[in-house]
Amino acid sequence: MGQCINKSADTQLDRRKVLGVSLGSAIALMSTTEVYAACINVGSSVTVVGSTGCVNWSGGNMTLTSNGTLSSSSAAALTASALAETLTNSGLLYGTSFAALENTSNSLAVVNNTAMLSDTVGILNNGTILSLTNNAGGTISGNTAGIQNNTYIMSLSNGGIMTGGVGVSNTGDIGTLSNTGSITGTTVGLQNNGTITSLNNTTGTISGTTAGIQNNTAITSLINNSVITGGVGIGNAGNIGTLSNTGSITGTTAGIQNSGTTSSLINNSAITAADAISNTGTLGTLVNNGSISGSGYAIYNTSTGIIGPVTNNGLIAGDISNLSSTGLTINGASGANQGTLTGASGNIDSASMGTIVNSAADLYFNSGNLLLNDNVNVGTFTLQNTGQTLQVNNPVSITGNYAQSSATTLLLGVGDSAVSNGVTTDTGYGRLIVSGTATIGSGSTVSLKSLNAWRFASGQRYVVVSAAKSGTNFNASSLNYVITAYDGETTGSVVDTGNTSNLVVSLGNQTPTTPQTPGGGDNPSTPGNTSNGFATTANALSSLRGLQNYTGIAPGLLDLYNASLAIDSTQEANRVGEQLSPVQNSGASHAASMATFGAVNVVSQRVDSIRLAQSHGMSGVAAGDSPDDWSAWGQVFGGHVNQGMVDNVSGYKANYGGLVLGGDRLVGEAWRMGGALTYSYTSVRNQDNLYGNKTGVDSWGVIGYASYTGDPWYVNLSASVTQQRYDTTRNVSMTGYSDRASGKFNGQQYVTNAEFGYPLLVADNTTLTPLASLNYSYQTTGSYKESSDNGSALSVGGSHNNAVRSGLGARLDKSFQTGFGDVVPFIQAVWTHQYNPQRSSTTASYIAATAGETNFTTFGASPVEDTADLSVGATLVKSDTLTLNARYNVQLGQQYQGQTVILQVRKQF
Repeated sequence: MGQCINKSADTQLDRRKVLGVSLGSAIALMSTTEVYAACINVGSSVTVVGSTGCVNWSGGNMTLTSNGTLSSSSAAALTASALAETLTNSGLLYGTSFAALENTSNSLAVVNNTAMLSDTVGILNNGTILSLTNNAGGTISGNTAGIQNNTYIMSLSNGGIMTGGVGVSNTGDIGTLSNTGSITGTTVGLQNNGTITSLNNTTGTISGTTAGIQNNTAITSLINNSVITGGVGIGNAGNIGTLSNTGSITGTTAGIQNSGTTSSLINNSAITAADAISNTGTLGTLVNNGSISGSGYAIYNTSTGIIGPVTNNGLIAGDISNLSSTGLTINGASGANQGTLTGASGNIDSASMGTIVNSAADLYFNSGNLLLNDNVNVGTFTLQNTGQTLQVNNPVSITGNYAQSSATTLLLGVGDSAVSNGVTTDTGYGRLIVSGTATIGSGSTVSLKSLNAWRFASGQRYVVVSAAKSGTNFNASSLNYVITAYDGETTGSVVDTGNTSNLVVSLGNQTPTTPQTPGGGDNPSTPGNTSNGFATTANALSSLRGLQNYTGIAPGLLDLYNASLAIDSTQEANRVGEQLSPVQNSGASHAASMATFGAVNVVSQRVDSIRLAQSHGMSGVAAGDSPDDWSAWGQVFGGHVNQGMVDNVSGYKANYGGLVLGGDRLVGEAWRMGGALTYSYTSVRNQDNLYGNKTGVDSWGVIGYASYTGDPWYVNLSASVTQQRYDTTRNVSMTGYSDRASGKFNGQQYVTNAEFGYPLLVADNTTLTPLASLNYSYQTTGSYKESSDNGSALSVGGSHNNAVRSGLGARLDKSFQTGFGDVVPFIQAVWTHQYNPQRSSTTASYIAATAGETNFTTFGASPVEDTADLSVGATLVKSDTLTLNARYNVQLGQQYQGQTVILQVRKQF
């Protein structure tokens, strides 16, 4: 057997069996030199059970067992020609520089169960293959192509792996190609430069780095039920009759890139890519029953592209661009179904809106039901809406003109939830904002529908379409107005604002329910409260009444107006009513005044600590200071205020901290005089109904002070001026509306203070001092205007308040000498009474409203009349020129608690 075996015809079964066994045995025993001397020629059925070189096979069937191997670097491992019939491979075909299998026969059938491998082409077909089956577990691989078909394959079925530079390359004809396995290419999964009658990706994957499928000539039918993916999912530069997808077509750049002709594209599942569908050729019809999603474009049609009607029964998520001079037609779903047009995320909130650009021709919404969550740009052309129903849940901008036919319904969704865009804003409700003209045909329907929990109420108004005044015709008096789940009267009217014309739908009173049995004692039931009658607190009533005097249609404020009319509980009305007012400013100004009084108390403590040390004959101060000596001192202080709800005004919690820097000197024998500069910052966080609101206050002040020491009595006097800068944030939220308003304004505070004390020595180094004080405070806040994104901003007037307070109490102190210096601890208790506990008042109105139309007044909480002020502290004298002082004070009153900590350093120089 040193020569090739030639077997042209062998019809006897026993002789074929013997040949198979003897050939396998001979191959197994041959040396390598003998195997590769020349290809073995086989002309009848044969079974390969060992290893050999190349075989020329011209007739009968060939079977490779699991141990059968054909390999060659001088020719194809197996060449099928002439009358070769069926190849069943359960072994290995391996070609180096040549194909693993090359076919030139005219009736070959191939069943691969294991491996056909080559560094060029796995299978090279230049003849006819009636059927090629690559079963699960089988691999057909080549560096250039897994399969290269140059002529004809009637049926190609893959359940295993076909892989190569191109997984399957066709320049001939393929009748049917069915894939339940994997067809992959380092460039293209399946490349067609010939003809494929039917390509069905049933449960498999077709993938390639450049493209999953690249068709350059003709595919009659392409059905994908599984996964096609690549740089481009499917690229078509030729002709595709029908492309049907019930699986997934994905691409990093494009899902489907059509530069040829695709007669029909039916998507029942998902097409996803940067550009889901990109067309520069001809796309006959596009029917979407699934999702078409593009992070860049869902559909992109160039100026040279031709795209037929798009019927959207599912979701198109991403921008749509049609640059062609032929207008784009988009049809919706039928019956109760609805097609959705929105931005790339696929969500339908206001933050997820997309864009439709069709600026070279009219855009047609021709039939069916569509939910539009895209802004539209038709340039100087017109969006022609002749469909069944067009629903918009958010404000939609139309650059160009809008026309609606008589048989069409414009359905506006009214939302009850808000979205976040850096700041809190509200989705409001659907409406069309048209830059050009708008024409709504007589007999057309305008309908409003509640989304989720929104409640329609009498008195609400909705701007449904805004357009350029010139050339617009709404036919307001001849339209049909329908409000879902509302049985009151509904009317439409045209309201012009400047050069803009607005179609406004107004809700009238609801009809009382008629008794079912006449004379049965039942009275007609009255509809639920539709104004602000649910509110019971004075501030809520005032702010809501002011709002409901609004007669305009400004976006944002009208949304707020409508939402307030839908309030249906006392708790909600009181909460929202207080949020709509600037009442938080009264609490903020009171907290800021506590920081001012904290600085004034620092000055009083300063002179008290010197007097206290002198009265105990302590070192460094017993002889007094020289009249020419100035003392510089600095003191930090901080405190906390907790105010509960008083007079139905929400409480707050505040923290403040500051610094006082001063200097003073003796003047004569009994007087000490000086001055100080102060700075403090107060942070106020509101509670109860105003939870989430906050105010920051920066305060700068000047204090002048004097102290007279008698025998043994003394008097402390001070006067201060403080400039305050407020920075406020006010939140408003209710069903269907949310907003955040911010404001900045100035304030001033003027304080005078007088204290009297009469120290009594009650024991060695122990002193009891009766105390009396009187102070006056005058505080103002300036007027200002808030800013907001959604209409709740107020114009707030200035306010002022004044207070006269007295204090009566006593302090007990005792001195000690320690290794650290002389220490004087003390305790103090004072009852403080305010004589004019008047509530501050503030007048405000909504900025977006006509001046004076929405004015209302709110009142702050009543000041605490009586408080108990308790203090403990100590003074430490380190040397003749250095004194340290610490003090803790707590104020207790009805629904009120305040705390202050003071630390002082005094340096004499």
